[in-house]
Amino acid sequence: MGLWLPVLLYLAAATFLLGMGWRLATWLRTPVPLKIVLTPGPKSSAGVARRLAEEMLGFRSLFSADRLFWIPAWFFHLSLVLLLAGHVGGLLIPQCAQAALGLTENQFERLAQVAGGAIGLLALASALALLFRRLLGERPRAISTFSDYFALGLLLLTIATGNQMRFSSGFDLPHARLFVSGWLAFHPVPPPAAPMFAAHVLLICALLIYIPFSKLVHLGGATLFSPTLNQRNDPRERRHINPWDTRSANAHESSAP
Repeated sequence: MGLWLPVLLYLAAATFLLGMGWRLATWLRTPVPLKIVLTPGPKSSAGVARRLAEEMLGFRSLFSADRLFWIPAWFFHLSLVLLLAGHVGGLLIPQCAQAALGLTENQFERLAQVAGGAIGLLALASALALLFRRLLGERPRAISTFSDYFALGLLLLTIATGNQMRFSSGFDLPHARLFVSGWLAFHPVPPPAAPMFAAHVLLICALLIYIPFSKLVHLGGATLFSPTLNQRNDPRERRHINPWDTRSANAHESSAP
């Protein structure tokens, strides 16, 4: 596993980057034939930017539709962002993060342990709440599919293995930092001799491969590409030209004798 783990991680990262690139290219190429902005919609570009920010950062639509569901959903996404930031600061650039916070090494390690543990537990609790809502709610259960449960299960296992290592006194964090830095420098070193670390990395690989081809792809900024949200409500001031009409006219002209 020490030899194959870095290779699997490279393959997973390549699949994720290529898959997300393909998804983003598809979204950018997709024409918008109609003015379908949700009303009341903003009439200015600044208003559109504010609406997108409210949707992406505050889940405004979900808050209006189901506030009970909004609570675990918002905290789950927040915890994932904080966990990602914590992994970057604690594994990739610990010296820079420590200097930016103005802490000693012991203080930084203590902060990482306490804050990381709290955020990990928050992520686990909110993910379990989302799972129970799907299982116990009549309407969520009716519209849930295998992919919904699979994605939640994969996320739960990834978070749980990370929490287990964080709360385990025998985990070799400096060795894990060496493994990550060596992997990024394309000079991989053997991973820590901990089965839970290997399981955690394998689950991360599975997530990276699965994300571009599942509903989890929305983390790539699907909200930004939603015409119901990124359009201005100005159909009276500006005529919306259907891109398909332009393409059809060009094709007709090119085929004319």
